[in-house]
Amino acid sequence: MAESEFQGPGLFRGLLCAQGLATLVVAALSAWPGGREVALAALAGGGIATVASGWAGFQLWLHPGNREPNRAATAAIRAEIGRVVIILLLLWLTLKHWPEVRQGAPAMMLFAGFFVVQLAGWIWLARATSTTHIDSNRNG
Repeated sequence: MAESEFQGPGLFRGLLCAQGLATLVVAALSAWPGGREVALAALAGGGIATVASGWAGFQLWLHPGNREPNRAATAAIRAEIGRVVIILLLLWLTLKHWPEVRQGAPAMMLFAGFFVVQLAGWIWLARATSTTHIDSNRNG
């Protein structure tokens, strides 16, 4: 793969595709033994992770004002703080307005879905950026 393929928008699309696919897989796998409520909880957890990563990815790679090198550090801080706030807000709203998810298997799958999707995003980013870094070292 070319080095420019994983810059900015490519990283953003790849991250969201990896997390979206992981969300669907976790929800489908949890539906069989747990039923509809458990699958929806897993879907909600994965959706929370994906939405938060979408915000951070937009701030880091797509926002036009953050592409300047002198704004990279503040953009990364804003992206991470915003991501944490979005996660906490969406988890709070989910638990407040969806009482079935507060205990038992749905609660477990809400958080399991979140963590599995978050892990899938981290793994995808680690693989995408390490490949780019290794390729640039070979060429340089």
